Amino acid sequence: MTSFEELNIEDEVVEALAAEGIEIPTQFQAAAVPVIAKGRDLMGRAGPGAGTMIGYAAGLLSRLEGGAGSPVVIVLCTGVRQSTELARSLAAIAEACGMRVAALSPQWNLPQRADFLFVPAEEIGALFDGSVALTALKAVVIHDGDGLLRTTPRDRLDSLFNEWPPDTQRIICGQPFGSDLATFAAGHTKRAVTVPPMAAEGRGKRSGPKRGTLTLHVVDGTRDETALDAVVQLLEEPVRHVVVHALSSDQAADVGDFLSLHGFHCGPVGDPDVPVWLAVDGEPMPEFSATHGSVASLSYSVPSSSDAMLQRHPDRGPAAVVSEIRELAHLKVVAREAGFDVKRLRPPRPIRVSSRIDELGDRLGELVTSPSLTPYYLLVEALASRFTPSEIAAAALYQLDEGPTAAKQPPKPDTASWVRLFVTAGSQDEVGARELLGAITGESNIAGNRVGRIDVREKHSLVEVRQEDAKRVIDALNGTTLGGRAIRVDYDRAHERKSAPKPGPRRKPVKS
Repeated sequence: MTSFEELNIEDEVVEALAAEGIEIPTQFQAAAVPVIAKGRDLMGRAGPGAGTMIGYAAGLLSRLEGGAGSPVVIVLCTGVRQSTELARSLAAIAEACGMRVAALSPQWNLPQRADFLFVPAEEIGALFDGSVALTALKAVVIHDGDGLLRTTPRDRLDSLFNEWPPDTQRIICGQPFGSDLATFAAGHTKRAVTVPPMAAEGRGKRSGPKRGTLTLHVVDGTRDETALDAVVQLLEEPVRHVVVHALSSDQAADVGDFLSLHGFHCGPVGDPDVPVWLAVDGEPMPEFSATHGSVASLSYSVPSSSDAMLQRHPDRGPAAVVSEIRELAHLKVVAREAGFDVKRLRPPRPIRVSSRIDELGDRLGELVTSPSLTPYYLLVEALASRFTPSEIAAAALYQLDEGPTAAKQPPKPDTASWVRLFVTAGSQDEVGARELLGAITGESNIAGNRVGRIDVREKHSLVEVRQEDAKRVIDALNGTTLGGRAIRVDYDRAHERKSAPKPGPRRKPVKS
């Protein structure tokens, strides 16, 4: 497919998408939109990065009408953050089609009267108690099925789906679309079309020869800033040009303006006078000769499929991609299918200038990676409003190296009561102590100094918090997305079992 017009959806939907720079459907969208527009149930084996939200929204906006005063479409999400982000992303497109979007949270005015309502897992009770009228409901969507099943009791979801009329359209999406989700979807859909049409165990397997390594730049700040850093690192000898691949011409123009603002002038592919070439998905890729020197490729957005990955990153030079944490699951799948290994870029070590500074640098490196450092992030943020980062770093180095003896004394032991929480995200999800601290303080609104040791393991993490904050953190984080998937947080039961007193040895009864 080369455009949404070929998908036989309403013209106003095509125009609304084009106004937001969305002109060429992804592989998932091209397959899913016609099915949904016809009112068929769908099981979508896709997640963030594949164009999932537009994949179901375009078809529903084309076939349904709003204005009933209650939701026509319910989208179930894993948490408040996800529901809010999705609602904001769809709002302008839906409004152009005459439908109102909202998320079920206090930040939205009268959300229960919206046509398209995104409902976080913790607010599902509103669909049972009558807070949200369902008399006009025509379709229900599960945006992240694997995450929703991890954060919501299965019997609660079963009851909800069983109460809806049989003719309610059901759209269930997820990645990796595990066996539990597949069983749930099969029991609550009718003759559903599966997109893409392949067995779950086939997803993620390498489908071709190994092609090399794809360097991953995780978004830290804005996507434009991360892309700029990637371009700077790619433009090293012998690379003379970087092809930046964008989803649309509008996206290419925006990133081109940002890069040009920093002196990296952009032009079409093959222009020998500029270091950055801009390419748009779906448009023919011009040929360029070896006289241009070595050429690297950078995906400004995550490729939507393995085919898109291969078109953007052929075997001809260094390859890199910019990705948000929530897109990592999708990226790893399509990269593996295309034959790429994904390697996350790590910051280089500082240049050593003397043995004394070398020792200081090693000590700083140990401190930076220590979980005990996490409460000090809040202090640095407060100082940043009055001083530059360089001034703060210089003062910290002075304190560490030559400060008063009294300041170097170990702090008094903290006698406050702490508890340890179990978090279902670890290093294999590209999650570190910094990401966990940000999620805890951001979602539960507690101060950083109320978070203690953060121990990141391969598949999970252990986090210490003040006892009085524990339930607040658990309630706030359950269902949020971290490391590209929904997380579950609970008290660390293993720790409780270990700390419980063990029973003494059994004694034989004494005969009387």
